[in-house]
Amino acid sequence: MLSDAVDIIAGTPGLTMNADDLVDDVVLLAHVWADEEEFMAAIISVSRAMEQLIAGRVAGVSLKYDLSEWKSYHFQHRRTQGAKADTRIVYCPTDTGILVKGFGDRHRPQDFYRRIIVSRT
Repeated sequence: MLSDAVDIIAGTPGLTMNADDLVDDVVLLAHVWADEEEFMAAIISVSRAMEQLIAGRVAGVSLKYDLSEWKSYHFQHRRTQGAKADTRIVYCPTDTGILVKGFGDRHRPQDFYRRIIVSRT
């Protein structure tokens, strides 16, 4: 299941992301959504959101401070009328797609931004 999820995200054309960070983010999503169906829904949703960002159909908002060159795009891992966005991708547009710094649930773990500032390029 985890390797399939990594392959789905890694197979997104136009995506650039550190492989270790991608695996870490997939594992964290598996902890947030322990139910396999919910987890795979989140993985598919992340992949689709990345494809939309790469195609320019959607865009995130600019972040501040230490992440000022990055954008954050928020969305629902399952489309539900009236539900708030529960998932995010932190990325930077490139000439050939997007460079992703991290992705995951918007609220769990709570140290998302601190973790990606300290440990990721």
